Amino acid sequence: METALDLFARKGINKTSSNEIAQKAGVSIGTFYSYFENKKTLFLEILENHLENFITGIYTLQTDESIPVKDNIRGHIQKTFTVFDIHPSFHKEALVLKFSDPDVRKLFDEVEQKQLGIISSLLVPYCKNKNPLALQEVSKVIHSAVENVAHYVKFLDSPLDKDKLIEELTEMIYHYVNNL
Repeated sequence: METALDLFARKGINKTSSNEIAQKAGVSIGTFYSYFENKKTLFLEILENHLENFITGIYTLQTDESIPVKDNIRGHIQKTFTVFDIHPSFHKEALVLKFSDPDVRKLFDEVEQKQLGIISSLLVPYCKNKNPLALQEVSKVIHSAVENVAHYVKFLDSPLDKDKLIEELTEMIYHYVNNL
């Protein structure tokens, strides 16, 4: 799986063959097929593990009401930016496939639903309106804002200063949450 992850990250799934994965991993093609139906199955398994590690990496922080809201928000945003450093080339390849492959999109959608649930639960202590549906919508706005800026910084070689962007996101989300 590590060999495939490296190849998918460097070359993409379409330019990587099952034979190449097996050869670089030092196993026969028959061994490869005894574990995986095809390279897409392998890709999806790697992506699922990657996305789960992504969630775990971001949301290890807990809401602590003794920590000022702004500091808690900043901590989560900084953690998100840091987690994007885990196999960024693979993540970028997967993001491209999200828009063309229904199986990849399904994995991303499932992970996003988990993230929205976690964000909603993190917001509960800070929001006057604790309606679960409203928090889900608030969570979607926050998630989209942080994810889009993180993608811009991590994958598109932003000329803007990362730390300043994190501060602006922190301020924006802080004021947004305080007005709920």
